[in-house]
Amino acid sequence: MFSPFFKKDFPEIKEENKGKFTAWAKKNGFKDACSAASAVMSKQKEYSPAVVKMANYAKNFGCKSK
Repeated sequence: MFSPFFKKDFPEIKEENKGKFTAWAKKNGFKDACSAASAVMSKQKEYSPAVVKMANYAKNFGCKSK
């Protein structure tokens, strides 16, 4: 049971990185971080690795539908 998939803690964002992806999304004309994350993940080759990484995190942990 040492698999990272069984980890219960929410992966934390460093304090200096909080809000970075949302700010990037707003600056680039997206209405919110979730729509930006979907767009970035569907066309990963068009974006920098850093943006793709932030989008992946947002998609996995911030954009869950209820």
